[in-house]
Amino acid sequence: MKIKRAFTSVIAGFSIAVGCLAINNLSANAATTQNGVTNDQINQYVNNATLEQKVGQMYVSRTPQDPNQVKNDVSKYNLGGLIVYDADMKGLTQQQFKDKMKSFQDSAQTPLLVGVDQEGGLVSRLTHSGLVQQNGNQFAFPRKQYEEGGMKEVVDDAEKNATLLRSLGINWNYAPDADYSTKPGTFMWDRTFGQGYQQTADYLSKVVPAWQHDNLVASTLKHFPGYGDAADTHTGFAENSKSLTELENQDMVPFKAGMKAGADSVMVTHVIYNKIDPEYPASLSPKINSLIRNNCNYNGVIVTDALEMGAITDFAKEHGNASVDVLAVKAGNDMIMTTDYATGIKEIVSAVKAGEIPESQINASVTRILQLKNKLGLLKPENLMFRKPTNNNNNNNTSTIINPGNTDHKNPSVISGNNSITISGITYNNDKKVAFINGKVSDPAAEGSMIMTATNANTGKKITTAVVGGKGVFAIELPMTNEVQNVKITSDDDSYAAVTTKVEAIKADKPVVNTDQNNKQNSSTEKQTNKQNNSVKDEVNITLNTEKQANSAKKNTQVVSKNINSEKTTVTNPVYKSAIKTNYQGKNVITTSHDSAAHAVAQKSNNNAKVLPKTGTKENIVALFGLAITSTTALFGLALRKKN
Repeated sequence: MKIKRAFTSVIAGFSIAVGCLAINNLSANAATTQNGVTNDQINQYVNNATLEQKVGQMYVSRTPQDPNQVKNDVSKYNLGGLIVYDADMKGLTQQQFKDKMKSFQDSAQTPLLVGVDQEGGLVSRLTHSGLVQQNGNQFAFPRKQYEEGGMKEVVDDAEKNATLLRSLGINWNYAPDADYSTKPGTFMWDRTFGQGYQQTADYLSKVVPAWQHDNLVASTLKHFPGYGDAADTHTGFAENSKSLTELENQDMVPFKAGMKAGADSVMVTHVIYNKIDPEYPASLSPKINSLIRNNCNYNGVIVTDALEMGAITDFAKEHGNASVDVLAVKAGNDMIMTTDYATGIKEIVSAVKAGEIPESQINASVTRILQLKNKLGLLKPENLMFRKPTNNNNNNNTSTIINPGNTDHKNPSVISGNNSITISGITYNNDKKVAFINGKVSDPAAEGSMIMTATNANTGKKITTAVVGGKGVFAIELPMTNEVQNVKITSDDDSYAAVTTKVEAIKADKPVVNTDQNNKQNSSTEKQTNKQNNSVKDEVNITLNTEKQANSAKKNTQVVSKNINSEKTTVTNPVYKSAIKTNYQGKNVITTSHDSAAHAVAQKSNNNAKVLPKTGTKENIVALFGLAITSTTALFGLALRKKN
């Protein structure tokens, strides 16, 4: 199998190489400087900087909400860039936002790349935050611009928006989208140009120079090697099963055109491409990066998609909490988009010192990053001199004052519903040690920009976070404990009211009826039988895979249907309702149901409820069969006694 995979990779790599050799990389990073610093000065910086300083340049982080923390960390860790989202813009006038960005730049020894997702449509941070007002189709999805105004409108709006971004202090746009989707309704459909592979390539050849006009803003081709019809990686794993030949002849065609047009950077997706690398998501795969570097001869900046997304956090957990930052660098990425730079920098430095990553690779990445900054006119000779990190932790808070009442800041033009958080269900893994809180926020445009936080409602301790995915959906994964957890779910957007939900305890899955009790039941005496007779009449048995309506007669055993994969937190099955209604009338409920909602309601309604072992289906059948025999024997014994 390994030989077959290796052979396939070699053949596919050769095929893509042939297709990409013609690409002339005109990216900013290969160019010599004009008005900034020289390449010799950049090389001197790379040679003299500490390993920690160089690795810091490889990080582009979501902007912390505390401005002083931003300024401290930018200086302390020598961060290469920041990415701004809605939360960084809301409530600010355009001048206040500019001042905020300037204060961050002033704290940086080496000027920052300040990035944003400004694709258009629902992925328009400027308008969705309310920082800029909607103006016709100027901030619409490119497919809509093209349908209503042709390529001229697409190009004109890209040029205007690039100028606007730079005026606000943003110099890197994570656009244009080079993906193509064939199926309406899939995660990436609305964001694609929507005119076929070759038409998308033609679009990119024109829109890349428009975004990068006058070296004001760097553009980004995403999501390499082509997202296609894959699922949402914000919330979990996604796969693409195309062959390498198919990718080369279809999805990679637009990327090649964008590279040839001089795109400054390429963003790699988290989708797993089974026919190329079935183990690693593309962003952590050396094989995918090889397609960019070696086969397509591209020498621009390669950046990962955000590593906080569900696909990567799931991958890390399944691989012993491996350092995804280290894996991202090993794969060949120049810049890592993540917030945990304090941990990641140490891990990468340790990996370099251990010989796992060549320092020459770090040097090459930092050189590309600095060349891009130089092309954008950010660097001056003094920026490449070394100074001690500054400490901005003081009482003189110079952060921008938020003033929502300013006349040039109005309500967002995108409808954001009632700003509510809805919990749609809680599911558990097979061994019931991990819970998944599934939910949705009312604003579908929160995709990728909003962070949901799970906190212990009793202690206030933060448990974990998750990024909101497409259509406002999120999935928070958190470990279960030996106690029921009251979990508070909040958004980093203060306009969303928090919600609280309960997560089962691990111990709730343990049987209450122990082995000794079972043995006593199996060897019951006449006294035990009589006692059982009096109780069996009133018991309601809830088990798996039965849709038959339970009878309400007290002498009958009730069997209740169960859907193991149920995500609902309310009991809607009529049989559940019948059982619970009977329970409210004073009956005891014995449950083997894996449905947490039915179990929780049963326990809440009657503290005397009993719980049988929630093991596999086979064990449940055996347990219930034994209970049925015991119950039948008890009833038969009672009948004989009455007859006698």
